[in-house]
Amino acid sequence: MNSAVFRLLKWLCSVVGLLLVLGALGAFYLWSYYRTPAAAEAEDRIVSIAPGTSLSQIATELTEAGLLRHRLMFILYVQWLRPGAHLQAGEYVLRATMSPVQIAEILRQGKVRQYTLTIPEGLTIRELAALVGDQGFGDPQVIRELARDATFIASLGLTVPSLEGYLFPDTYHLPRNLNEQALLTLMVQTLQRHYTAEIESQAERLGLSQHSVLTLASLIEKEARVDEERAQISAVYHNRLQRRMRLQCDPTVIYALGELFDGNIRKPDLNIDSPYNTYRYPGLPPGPIANAGRRSIEAAVAPADVDYLYFVATGEDGRHYFSKTFQEHSQAVRKYQLRQVSTR
Repeated sequence: MNSAVFRLLKWLCSVVGLLLVLGALGAFYLWSYYRTPAAAEAEDRIVSIAPGTSLSQIATELTEAGLLRHRLMFILYVQWLRPGAHLQAGEYVLRATMSPVQIAEILRQGKVRQYTLTIPEGLTIRELAALVGDQGFGDPQVIRELARDATFIASLGLTVPSLEGYLFPDTYHLPRNLNEQALLTLMVQTLQRHYTAEIESQAERLGLSQHSVLTLASLIEKEARVDEERAQISAVYHNRLQRRMRLQCDPTVIYALGELFDGNIRKPDLNIDSPYNTYRYPGLPPGPIANAGRRSIEAAVAPADVDYLYFVATGEDGRHYFSKTFQEHSQAVRKYQLRQVSTR
């Protein structure tokens, strides 16, 4: 090998070596940058990304918010170095103590800011819609309409005229931009998760469909104020159904009256001609009168082993007095209702 060729090879080796070193340094720099936060300490920042926002615009917003040090480096990472799912629109809680890699993954996975919505047990659709509207999670009118929209209800796999009783009371953690359809779908899906195989098995043993269970549970929910009485109230209704007695449940009359109810049930109200009026029509009403919680659903399929046929509120911490005979019940009514009237 002549000296000229040797020198050329030596030069090429030097160049390749230098390129390798530079490449290694560059790779280390990129690795270090993408895993190094923009700040060691920082407070949460709320960043809203509108639908259709480009990667370039997102990078600019993040940089201006102090979450990134280099806008172009973020674009390089997302588009070329680690291509994957698109960054999703939404409202995010981010901090400058997050690395660019962490921020990119949060936006890719759509881990948007969550808000709390608590739905108490025993609300009707009308009451639930008003609460959702007050909390800023949807339009009450849209919710009421969707809850009775046959096409929407069918899309949830249900064959019922209304979602009354199928919207599970719970504490939900939701993004602010969730629409009304998605919200109601989530509530129905949550109900189905809580309607366990054990509950279904108990219902079948009693000869009850899910619709009947939810209907009975809604009556229990509206009457019960003390947890340990739910199974007893359930037993009263089961016993009356077996004997073909009318349930005579005041909350069904209130439901039948709707917005006409002024806070008091009067004797003429008990004759209102509605299939929901269990003073006038035997058996369960056509459907739930409220959205019951898990405890009332469980009580509906697990009534207490008692012979009670009646109960009356005692006015003491929401408790009831239970009776086996009409005579005993009449005495309890005189005792407790007269006492309540005299103390008002």
